[in-house]
Amino acid sequence: MNLPSLPRPRYWVRAVWASLKLPTHRHALGWWLATRVGLFTFWTVVGFSTQGDVVYYYESIAKLFHGTPAAQVLVEYPTPLIWLLTIPYMLGFGTQAGYVVVFMAAIAAGDALMGYVLWRSARQYGTNPRPAAAFWIWFVVAMGSILYTRLDFLTAALSAAALIAVVRTHRFTSGAMIGVGAAIKLWPALLWPTTLVDKRAARQATLGFLTVGGGLALASLLYAGWDRLVSPLTWQSDRGLQIESVCALPVMIARAIVPSLWEVRHSKYNAFEIAGPGTVLLTHVATGLTVAGGVVVVVLFIGWLRRPNRTPIEGGTLMIVATLIMIITNKTFSPQYMIWLAGPVAALLTISARHPELLDNSGHLFSWFRGPEHLTEDKRLLGPLTLARHIAIWIVALTILTQVIYPTLYDLLINERWATPFAVLLLAVRNVGLVYFTVRLTSLAFRSIAFRPAQAARA
Repeated sequence: MNLPSLPRPRYWVRAVWASLKLPTHRHALGWWLATRVGLFTFWTVVGFSTQGDVVYYYESIAKLFHGTPAAQVLVEYPTPLIWLLTIPYMLGFGTQAGYVVVFMAAIAAGDALMGYVLWRSARQYGTNPRPAAAFWIWFVVAMGSILYTRLDFLTAALSAAALIAVVRTHRFTSGAMIGVGAAIKLWPALLWPTTLVDKRAARQATLGFLTVGGGLALASLLYAGWDRLVSPLTWQSDRGLQIESVCALPVMIARAIVPSLWEVRHSKYNAFEIAGPGTVLLTHVATGLTVAGGVVVVVLFIGWLRRPNRTPIEGGTLMIVATLIMIITNKTFSPQYMIWLAGPVAALLTISARHPELLDNSGHLFSWFRGPEHLTEDKRLLGPLTLARHIAIWIVALTILTQVIYPTLYDLLINERWATPFAVLLLAVRNVGLVYFTVRLTSLAFRSIAFRPAQAARA
């Protein structure tokens, strides 16, 4: 009896390779499911080490339900976040385990919804959905479990929704999304000018931003009072120098060489901060850099808004630039800050693919690592999709380094070990790379977006 022979290995290679091209939404869904199942299986085996924030949310909301005034709960976050975080508490029947499960399940559902919205929005907009889908699939892998145990996913999704909405001419909705993001984490308010792509958007998006953001601020004031309304700002200003921040890098390197002079401790701000010679000076330097970075962002926005021919692609790029500047100049740096960048990058990939002369027709899952062969006639100007893909490459690479630093090697940064210099070296590579990328992209924004000559804009 002749048994059918097994398919040749190269057939399976070709089958896998074909699926990587994401030719249909089924292939995209298949890879999303495969990567997510793989991630959760791995975390189940090795154990979750990043759910401390979720437990902190639970303990804070539990205090609220046991009589603690709202003005004393989660004072580092805007008040509307309290209302949001009570939902998993109730769905989890007031238990810590139930809270963690509901919280992570909600983020996982949001992860799936994000991928669906990116794919569908690209199809409706008439663009190739594969670059954005591929980026989102692999960014979450690069970010790791941090994405499922932090609230920052919401701000990333809202910023992506704002950029996609302004492209779809839903101007009011675009501004409203920024308003909701600001009510959750404050910093998205910085992105409001990027939605003002034309005169109508300047009116409608601003109205949406002020109506939603202002309405939530008023509700917060009535619910918990003025001190609670401004507490996130005072909380941030009082913090020390966090060990992962760019400005802390000099003393972190020095500590790796002479550890006895510096101390790393867990502060009341739920962060690991470094204290010792030079840290006070570097904290002041970080404050000055934050102000200087804010000035740079304002100048960029003014230069861009003065131009009559603004585009959502430029607005999305400025979203990323503003967020990067805010990250590198801050005296704090938590790994979830990288999530802030993912939303605008995914949305930028979605809308940039509208330009067919810049598309890479291979459609391969990793094709966004390769820029298309054709650029604009002016070789000095990057094509939109080329620029978006270059940004995506940098963000994924820096995010991988971030996950290696936290949680993988974080104990080496906190406690003195024989391998601590190696962990500090990786931290230096990540921070220097982030600064280099920010400077390059900011320079490009100044030359090609904010103050681009009229003849270059027409080209």
